Amino acid sequence: MHLSFLNKFDVILLDVGHTFMFRGYRFFKTEDFAATYRSLGGILLTEEQVNNIIFTVSRNIKADGKNPAYYDCLPGIISYLQKHSESKYLPESELNLLEQVFATHEVGVISQKHTEVLHQLGKTHRLGIISNIWSKKELFLKEFDRVGIRDLFDIIIFSSDYGWIKPSIKIFDRGIEFFDVERSKIVYIGDHIMRDVGAAKTAGLATVWINRRGKQLNESMAVPDLIIKDLQELI
Repeated sequence: MHLSFLNKFDVILLDVGHTFMFRGYRFFKTEDFAATYRSLGGILLTEEQVNNIIFTVSRNIKADGKNPAYYDCLPGIISYLQKHSESKYLPESELNLLEQVFATHEVGVISQKHTEVLHQLGKTHRLGIISNIWSKKELFLKEFDRVGIRDLFDIIIFSSDYGWIKPSIKIFDRGIEFFDVERSKIVYIGDHIMRDVGAAKTAGLATVWINRRGKQLNESMAVPDLIIKDLQELI
């Protein structure tokens, strides 16, 4: 339990993927994107085309997301689909369908145990979300609604809303400005040492690193204020 640590703060900001949502970001070669496409009513493209389009787009956007030149201006999924040789000339309705396929494989699942943790944290702190996602947020919010946590958050900021991705300070400033408290009273919780911990510390926030795999810090990494293996440890 780390209640004494949390008591120093009025606001808790959280990442989503691999912080309290899991089994998302399924963009492996073995994924059957075409089956998702068919389940959503798609009939125009072949299985090979769908699998190639979604996998390639996921690789391209992931690569760009690692490029500092894109931290403040990462394009949306539709932009990447319009550049792909097999989808660039498709009608808007088909591009939207492919975007939905992409989102279906990006969104994860929130467990009951992590839902309970968030409800407990919401009893003592104001909560907010600052999280990177590539697709539009609707399916993520649908999962929030399924487990009954959306109303716990005073503000929910997904990178796809603005085209800013962590470690951009812009996305942190947007969330911080919402709360009328000193930055010293805000703590950020996430699983990525650079995008979450490093960026949040640059923004002037205390940080909690969810180090699920027991990675070792080196001299180039930001030093978190607290290291845990799972969000449950906080309560």
